[in-house]
Amino acid sequence: MNYNSQKRSESASINHATAAEITTLSNGIRIVSEYVPDVHSFSLGIWIASGSRDEIDGREGVFHFLEHLAFRRTEFRSTKALADAFEQMGAYSNAFTTKEHTCFYVRALSKDFSKVYSLMAELTLSPALDPKDIEKERMIIIEEIHSCEDEPEEVIFEAGEGALFASHSLAHSITGTIETVSSITRTDLLHARSNMFRPDEIVIAVAGNIPHDLLVEHVASTFTMPKATKKSQSRIKPRKNRAKHIVQKRAFQQGHVLLGRVTSGLFSRERHALILLNIILGEGMSSRLYQSIREKHGLGYTVYSALDLYTDSGTLYLYTASDNANIEKAKDAMMHECHRLIHTAPVGKKELERAKAQVRSSVIMSLESMSSRMQALGRGLLEEGHIEPFQETIQKIDAVTEDQLAKVAASYCETSGWSSVLIQTQ
Repeated sequence: MNYNSQKRSESASINHATAAEITTLSNGIRIVSEYVPDVHSFSLGIWIASGSRDEIDGREGVFHFLEHLAFRRTEFRSTKALADAFEQMGAYSNAFTTKEHTCFYVRALSKDFSKVYSLMAELTLSPALDPKDIEKERMIIIEEIHSCEDEPEEVIFEAGEGALFASHSLAHSITGTIETVSSITRTDLLHARSNMFRPDEIVIAVAGNIPHDLLVEHVASTFTMPKATKKSQSRIKPRKNRAKHIVQKRAFQQGHVLLGRVTSGLFSRERHALILLNIILGEGMSSRLYQSIREKHGLGYTVYSALDLYTDSGTLYLYTASDNANIEKAKDAMMHECHRLIHTAPVGKKELERAKAQVRSSVIMSLESMSSRMQALGRGLLEEGHIEPFQETIQKIDAVTEDQLAKVAASYCETSGWSSVLIQTQ
């Protein structure tokens, strides 16, 4: 198979890692790796640009279903034989589905690369999709959904996504619902799989002690599907909805509060300012929400903010759990911190520098993990089309000014713009 190769010379090397190399096969599959010769292991991920937002109405959860079935049985091995093959080498394999992609990944020793790679290619390219296995896995996923319904944070964030995105596919549950999972047929799975495995939407990423040419050789001999002849279905950007306010009653031990709003996405100029805003609001013990909700008012044990950036939008959430009698107070305290951030206590130089230091440390420490490196390579190439060197990421973070952060805070922290979900105990 023909391919073109290019070196990303601007990519940083640490721990004697070479620059990331990218190769595109003639059918469109992209291969990216970072060679780290002074480790004895590697992490490999097979990334596919299909996630829950790409599912059709009534078939929510179909990609997550396929992810499960890949480990159930292949055309050549049973579930037990597949698990034994990985574990005899001490390899750890798993997968996950998100709103925008699916990833099958493995961590293993470099000496076992060829065998481990063959197993990963087998489970992704040759799942049996046996009718009996489909029924077994259907019951397992339904139990997974039930377990999520026992987790307050799962419940409230699911409701929050519904409040923000309404009928848009970004509101789809990654696992699907009991109704949709119960109705998915083998034909549905085959159809979804045919749409999912487009070579131009597959990235294979490796970080560790594996030469790039060896990886390319293996991929070129296994991922031989023909070049896609049709364009993939384009994603529809969510439109801005009015703030919604939802109250639920559940048999939980605590009340729960979630404030959420839609933000710009991965390609926005304000991306790095948003990352810092999220840290200042609710990441770590020095964050404003932690200091207010937990330290000052004693209203909750768990309190944080969360930022998710998609290709065309994103979400910013503020969350805490509190005694049922205090959830309105907790909500008001959150709103008060947002108001202060804009009007009476804007972020100063010291607070901004502390947030930047957290990002810098996180980025640099992640380079010591082959799994984190692999994820940065795979996600970067799949979602953004390039690999951003870590120095460039840090430079962009360091370049954010107090004025820029103030503008982003004014855009997203005005109290009237938040949707809310309150869960009260029964």
